[in-house]
Amino acid sequence: MTKSKAAFLFASQTIGKQRLFLWTFTFKDLLPLKETRKRWNHLLTLLLRTWPELQGLRVFELHEEHGLHVHLITNRFVDVNRARGLATQAGWGRIHVARMPSDHAGYLAKYLSKDRPECLYRWQLWAGFGKGWEWTKVKDVIRETLFSRVYQACKEWRGWTGKRNFFERMDTTRRMLMMTIECGWEPGLGPGGKPYARCTGQDFNVDDINSIGRYYYD
Repeated sequence: MTKSKAAFLFASQTIGKQRLFLWTFTFKDLLPLKETRKRWNHLLTLLLRTWPELQGLRVFELHEEHGLHVHLITNRFVDVNRARGLATQAGWGRIHVARMPSDHAGYLAKYLSKDRPECLYRWQLWAGFGKGWEWTKVKDVIRETLFSRVYQACKEWRGWTGKRNFFERMDTTRRMLMMTIECGWEPGLGPGGKPYARCTGQDFNVDDINSIGRYYYD
């Protein structure tokens, strides 16, 4: 499972606590992708301006014959005729809406399981919208691997911020990873279950503990 799909499923669980409706917006004619996205942004602006309390999730699906489709899960039912009027104003075509059981909120994740088309590279395939709720973002999902746990512990220990000194960070993490494996430590902790910050050079078998991750004192 990708981090994007995992984040979407977490977000869908949050919004799934409300009454849900599934919307699909399509075009009658095939349009360029950038034009479709531009029209979607226009339509979303109109929807939120008309219904300020509207919340939901959006997923892009690229159809082989009909171009880009937009699927929405919303937390409330809105007047379909008025929504169609706004869609027409924003240059859209067909609209379909149906009630969705709350436990089906993760349904749209199936579109995130497909291979990403090259033309959608760097596109945000799904997003949350609306005020008053926090949806899980991809950056919030951390894969619980041995490496990620050791890296996170090193990050907290050395106070890493930003994206500087990538290779030095990887070197430090690999050193700690190898000691973790060789010494049988709990992932992310030093000998005796101590956090790295409480360990000494002797714990890590080095004369100077600052020699581990020394690049970050610059």
